[in-house]
Amino acid sequence: MKTTLANAEAALDEVRRDADKLRSRELRKAIEAYIEKQRAQIKALRRMMN
Repeated sequence: MKTTLANAEAALDEVRRDADKLRSRELRKAIEAYIEKQRAQIKALRRMMN
């Protein structure tokens, strides 16, 4: 499961890099908010596993 969480973090980093290339500031902001929510969920899962 820890490997899966690490892969999820890596996928979020990739999404962030791709989002940085978008022209729409609003869309980038929405994607960033989504990424932060997902990171919080991953962090909570890690706490539950320990």
